[in-house]
Amino acid sequence: MADDRHTASAYAAAKESGVVWRVRHYTRRLAYIVETFHSWSDLPYVIVEDEVWTSYTPPTGWRIVSYGSRIKEKADWELPYSGFLEKEGTHFLLPSWNEGGFFPGEGDFGWDLLAMGFYVLTLYPLYDWPYGYDEWGLYAWHRAPFYEAPFWKEPFLLKRWYELLERLELHLPKPPFHWEIGWDIDHLYAWKGRDGLRWWLGGIRRGNLHLRLLARWGKVPDPYNTLSLITAHFPPQHARFFFLLSQKHSRDSLVSPSHPELIQAIQNLHAQGYCIGIHPSFTTRENPSLLIQEKHLLEQYLKKPVECSRQHYLRFFVPQLFVSLVEAGIKEDYTLTFPKRSGFLLGTTLPIRAYRVDTDEVLPLWLIGPALMDQVYLSQGKAAELPLEVSRLFSVVKETGGRLHFLWHNSTWEALPLTIFLEAQVK
Repeated sequence: MADDRHTASAYAAAKESGVVWRVRHYTRRLAYIVETFHSWSDLPYVIVEDEVWTSYTPPTGWRIVSYGSRIKEKADWELPYSGFLEKEGTHFLLPSWNEGGFFPGEGDFGWDLLAMGFYVLTLYPLYDWPYGYDEWGLYAWHRAPFYEAPFWKEPFLLKRWYELLERLELHLPKPPFHWEIGWDIDHLYAWKGRDGLRWWLGGIRRGNLHLRLLARWGKVPDPYNTLSLITAHFPPQHARFFFLLSQKHSRDSLVSPSHPELIQAIQNLHAQGYCIGIHPSFTTRENPSLLIQEKHLLEQYLKKPVECSRQHYLRFFVPQLFVSLVEAGIKEDYTLTFPKRSGFLLGTTLPIRAYRVDTDEVLPLWLIGPALMDQVYLSQGKAAELPLEVSRLFSVVKETGGRLHFLWHNSTWEALPLTIFLEAQVK
């Protein structure tokens, strides 16, 4: 991260527009969130502390935003200041919020936008999380007081940033809109691709043993093998695949990671130009060495490095997830979404750099937050509501720009509102 603390670079100063942040104190946390916001609009900036303000000359035409500054000289805009970014450590904080976001305040703008951004993008509340975990060991977001806040329904950080730019009369283009489905492949051949007592008992219990046998003999299709349907409808620019390659836990894959048809399917997708990522198994959260093993196995199949991932069951701890992914050589992760509701956990549709709050360190890892997981609705028996939510999310993100990422499973193909996605491709 560049340290644009006191002077803009010659390139930035030559720009006709930019932002001077006049601040009380410079901190790594402040620098991270300012750089993140500005990267969303490719807008140059400089951070100037009070102690050097009298000797600083802003570039001509740049807007001056005062943030916690004690300087009396008039700025173009004064952002509410909570002091949150000057705090150290990871002690839990429950800030106030309203319909538009966290840290509402008085001033020329409705929120301490920098504090709100840091709190959300770094997953700050998870470092000292007081609300426990759910039945799968996931952070129990649904117990947090702000869980039902309306702002989660949209990329609210991005929208607040746009609002600030408009008030500064900086009319910049929004990022292009793009959508994709990330397919989690947990069990590709759950009927024909496995054997054992569990397979037989499952068939008897579910009353479909005869169909399983027919699938094994090639007489009927395996309902889990939907890859041909997916690729027939979604080209590589609208689909990526995350493969689970483990049977170590009862919640892992029902299919051996060395099954020849599974290997062939992975290689065929890669040959067609699809992005292939690892779907780290159930216990990789507790044992990150398994992540490296599973990633290495997938790389053997692909004969190339694997650089993207999404955790199985969305299981993770913060900051351990970031550390283990970086150590494994992962560059993009698609885990960070709500497990029990749709919405924008990261408050944005744009990739962000991971930040370790405990060490105040920016990591070489990009985070992309899915807006919707299929099981949020299917596990609650609300399949009929899925098309409405998918349509709503398309409308929201078309307005803001950025990447709309859906999390789906190959086994839930029939619940996909296919017409909506096909129409989106035409448009």
